[in-house]
Amino acid sequence: MRFLACLLLLLAAPAVHAQIYKCSEGGKTRFSDKPITDCKSQTVQGEVQAPAPVAEPAAPKKGQKKKVEVPKAVVEADRKCAAMTQEYRRLQRSSDEASRDRMQAMRSEYAACR
Repeated sequence: MRFLACLLLLLAAPAVHAQIYKCSEGGKTRFSDKPITDCKSQTVQGEVQAPAPVAEPAAPKKGQKKKVEVPKAVVEADRKCAAMTQEYRRLQRSSDEASRDRMQAMRSEYAACR
């Protein structure tokens, strides 16, 4: 478990970026995470760039549902399956021979709906 935690930390380490300001004057070197105001020869290491903005889709207004386009073929297939399911269940409740024959005939079509 410790090994996994250490591995995750090592993998995450390259993702951490920071700007480091380095000032070298009079033989002394200073480092800071903020710009050094009294330094004349300052260099910046690890330039951080702002992430590119991501355009998010407009959220629907409160109380308004998002409309989803469903192809007509899918709607028709759903309606056909619903009607077939109702008929199949009705035939299951019947005990006459004609109902059993009809169930046998529509069994493969009905199986495709499930």
